[in-house]
Amino acid sequence: MDDLTLDHAQELIDAALASATEHGWLISAAVIDRHGNLVAFARQDGSTLASGLSAQAKAWTAAAIGASTSDLQPLTAPGPPIHGLPHAAGPNRPITPVPGGIPIRAADGTLLGGIGIGGAPAPGDDHLVADSAVRSA
Repeated sequence: MDDLTLDHAQELIDAALASATEHGWLISAAVIDRHGNLVAFARQDGSTLASGLSAQAKAWTAAAIGASTSDLQPLTAPGPPIHGLPHAAGPNRPITPVPGGIPIRAADGTLLGGIGIGGAPAPGDDHLVADSAVRSA
């Protein structure tokens, strides 16, 4: 598989929503392909506006960098070499090191895109939902 299909993206969204529902969390979930295009998005009733923006930024970051946003968090703290990374892409494409974004890869390791989750009680919870979706879909 060279490209992320709408069907696969929707499977990821559905898995994320199911995981969040199991925990009683209201989230937004976004799937972005490796070219930076939004493929699928869902916002649960009652989740915040910020959760939608956050989910898309996390998905874009995971797709653009090919790394989990939780892996980026310690690297972008003041001091390390990539401290300025969140400002590198400019205002139209925010890069975020906030946990909740995970790259989506084909079986052979090819980067297909990223999934981002926003709105769970803590960023680690967003990561848990994203990870659950990637593992199950």
